[in-house]
Amino acid sequence: MKTNARASSGAGHSPDEPPDPYLERLCELAARDQWKLEELDWSSLDLLSLPELFRQTAADGFAQLLWGERTAELAASRLMELLPDGAARTFIATQRTDEARHVAFFERVIHLLGCEGRTRPSVQRLMREVQEAETPEELMLGMQILIEGIAHSLFLEAARVVGSFGEGDELDRPLQALKTVIGGWMPRLLARDESRHIAFGLHALRQSIPRLDRAERLRLEEKVTLWGALVLEQARDPDLVYGVGVDGEEVCRRLIDDLNLRIGQVGLETRIAPLKAA
Repeated sequence: MKTNARASSGAGHSPDEPPDPYLERLCELAARDQWKLEELDWSSLDLLSLPELFRQTAADGFAQLLWGERTAELAASRLMELLPDGAARTFIATQRTDEARHVAFFERVIHLLGCEGRTRPSVQRLMREVQEAETPEELMLGMQILIEGIAHSLFLEAARVVGSFGEGDELDRPLQALKTVIGGWMPRLLARDESRHIAFGLHALRQSIPRLDRAERLRLEEKVTLWGALVLEQARDPDLVYGVGVDGEEVCRRLIDDLNLRIGQVGLETRIAPLKAA
């Protein structure tokens, strides 16, 4: 990994720089909003009564999220090594704690589904690419903007969908359990964490990208192209969400729109190509 002094200081503040009230506020929110896995009522969840095909599809979907959370945890650890002491490094330390908790969350959910989640090769490749990022800016672009952005959008989309599930049939209890996980815990706890992570990435990259030289900026634009192609590969085959009754293409279009909005907000010009209708 490249760890030159400019890259190491560009994404954070050196000791002689003035405090950053925005970062300090994010650190306060991160400390305030910590939650514990054992405080959730796992014993009330009955997911094994759902049809096996549905459970397998759900487990596969959660497996993609699990892989992303593991990648974000590793990326946060690497970013801590590159940042100087200060609010930015303090925040990333809390993010690493968040990601470890998210990993344990999805491991627990997949276990309750009784199926082994299968991670797609395109997802694994995207995560490896992000893990191998060479500068703090690349790590934050891949972790906070792409991975966390995808997770945040999917959490909210999934919550919206399960809220429309019908009630009153023989699957009412397991469906209520699914609503608790996807419609309650994920948007209320995990998505709230991801919102902070994205906010940090947007703030830090807005400050850091203008300091990059032409070659370094071009490299970031190339990363958007490369990683965006992997996102599109997954979006073009959205059967994971179709399997649980979701319009996969529409969800993926909104997800890509969200990603492109954030890419533009940090000052990069490259965009992920829109998903074309079949």
